[in-house]
Amino acid sequence: MKPRDVMQHFMKNDTRYGIWLIDNINFSGKNFTKTIEFEGNKIELLIANYENLKNIEEPFYDWIHNKIVNMGMLYSMNNPKPINSVFIITKTPYTNGNEFNNLIKLCLKLVYYPPTLVSNASEYFPEKTITLPTWNEWKNSKLISKSIINEESFELVIDYFNILISKKLKFHYTLEQIYKIANINDTLLELLSLWAFIEGFWNENKGDSKLDQSLMNMLTTNFAPGKKKRDNEVRVITQQILEQNNKIGARNYSELRNILAHGEFLKLEHSWSSEQWEAIQEQRNLLLEVLTKSLIDYIKNVA
Repeated sequence: MKPRDVMQHFMKNDTRYGIWLIDNINFSGKNFTKTIEFEGNKIELLIANYENLKNIEEPFYDWIHNKIVNMGMLYSMNNPKPINSVFIITKTPYTNGNEFNNLIKLCLKLVYYPPTLVSNASEYFPEKTITLPTWNEWKNSKLISKSIINEESFELVIDYFNILISKKLKFHYTLEQIYKIANINDTLLELLSLWAFIEGFWNENKGDSKLDQSLMNMLTTNFAPGKKKRDNEVRVITQQILEQNNKIGARNYSELRNILAHGEFLKLEHSWSSEQWEAIQEQRNLLLEVLTKSLIDYIKNVA
């Protein structure tokens, strides 16, 4: 067979199934299914935990229990244990796997951000081979995630997927940078980086940027398009941020950022109470969610 014929044969037989594992996530234990469209085909996704997959049909049973779980438990010293993970399973085969796999993983990471972890895809090629899931990040955080995976939150995954696929992944790199910020594994540095990104990205002035104005630009232009400063969709976010800052001892948006940027936190962090640390973590989570949603809206409306 000629090289070109070999390549064409491979492409014709590129059909596969995929599984992603999600670790450190809150799950009710109730399975659910979703449908996502890719290249004109509808792909059914099953979201379930390990306990609920004990009677799944073949070829998924052997793939999950004998390959992913049994082998994964042997090599889980620095990785999450499969039996504690939530499984995202494609019940429908698909082609053009690299594009689909990368986009699904990116959307999962953006919605279920660190300390939740998302694996690379485990793939099953019918009558050929199985690849095991791998993890780009080690499970090195002691934080327990507050993220919840359910039918409602997964709709956001699908929304992000549909928007990004329509844009041919032009902004893949920008969104990966947000995930890198979320994975610094230092809450204070993550929070500072998020504020810096907001101030720069949504600065509409040619001169010096102003944090409060950049924040308002983000909220009224992309997070809640068309809304004003005093509208509820905007006010509920600004009120949460101000309440969090107040717990830490910062009076406005800029003061906490300055505490972080100018090293003042080094003199304060040892005296912060558990309530103050919780407020910092909550603000980091809030900014991640608001920033990601705003960026996706920005991408949606860019030609």
